[in-house]
Amino acid sequence: MFQIQDIDPKVYRTNTRNATIRIMALFILVGFSTSYGFYSLFDNPHNPLTIQIMGALMGLVLVFWITAKFFKDKPWMAEAMYGWKLKRSLMHITNAMRQLQEKVAAGDVEAMKLLRFYHLGVTQMYTLEQNTSGLIDLKAEKEQLEAQMLELGLDIEQTTFDLAKLKAVVGEPKDITN
Repeated sequence: MFQIQDIDPKVYRTNTRNATIRIMALFILVGFSTSYGFYSLFDNPHNPLTIQIMGALMGLVLVFWITAKFFKDKPWMAEAMYGWKLKRSLMHITNAMRQLQEKVAAGDVEAMKLLRFYHLGVTQMYTLEQNTSGLIDLKAEKEQLEAQMLELGLDIEQTTFDLAKLKAVVGEPKDITN
């Protein structure tokens, strides 16, 4: 289950930038070290670039593992992890958007709630990433759904997402990432 949180966009951008710099610095350190290590271990005078690239790729794999194992729960990664989880939740809905919109058109209340979460989540993501031009495209659909929900007496503050609820409404969405 994912919950939309109130996050200051400036703090979000600053903290995600700092987390990115830390991860990049780690990759530079680990990438150069593994590249040099591979070059030293598997010295091939005919093709040293291939050996160095293999070492750098091993460094990249190590950085992914280190980040997932040790850094993802650190306070300095909180905003970056929140952004990743928000995008992941939105992606699940995007993958089922056609079915979801058909259900909304048919008057399905649960589909309306999921689509409302999507609108709120996309609005927050665009705001956090300072992409206000993307909000213009969403405005009409968002206002139409909001009016429809208010007319039915539904709560328009749909700030939680549960993948099980999406699957119950639209079936198994075609997820291009799994």
